[in-house]
Amino acid sequence: MLLVQQICNRASFARISGVLVDPDFVEIPAHLLENWCYQSSSLKLISGFHQDITKPIKDDLCESIKKWRASFSALKLKQEILYCLFDQIIHSADNIDIQELFKHLHPKEMLGLQVLEGTNPASCFPSSVIGYEAACYSRIWSQVFAADIFASKFCNDVSNQHAGMQFRNKVLAPGGAKDSIEVLSDFLGREPSIQAYVENKAKYIL
Repeated sequence: MLLVQQICNRASFARISGVLVDPDFVEIPAHLLENWCYQSSSLKLISGFHQDITKPIKDDLCESIKKWRASFSALKLKQEILYCLFDQIIHSADNIDIQELFKHLHPKEMLGLQVLEGTNPASCFPSSVIGYEAACYSRIWSQVFAADIFASKFCNDVSNQHAGMQFRNKVLAPGGAKDSIEVLSDFLGREPSIQAYVENKAKYIL
């Protein structure tokens, strides 16, 4: 998806081209395409019955895959919030014991669940060292914006060429040359909303 963002970008300067945009904006195209992949029509297009790959998977299996995607969504979000807090703290203070910090934060954010003894989850947290410094939370905002875009423009027709070209020209083309919220508002015709993200998380609650 990074390659697509670079190809579709029309910014005048390399410093604000491609993925060099506000952190909240970087992963929107990737999350948007994830929504496309979980549509029944897309699942049937890219999948096949294991005994005969020429047969598309059935509707009930498509629904099961959608439900699996949404499973434990609240717990997964709590985990992301935990990582975001951890990320903020380790990048705003000196001499932090990351193992003890994670043990302290984990039960507070994960509904009383304790860190498994003998493990150090903090050592497996990559976002703190790959360019997300103190901005891990931006991934969640990218998911929020992508859900809003998909629900507003592509939910009823994932192959909508007009909406696709608008997304390319209005969202991908400017890169970092325009304010991200201004870009999204122009594309959506209104200010972005969190509603679609919340509804997606609650859609398959048992």
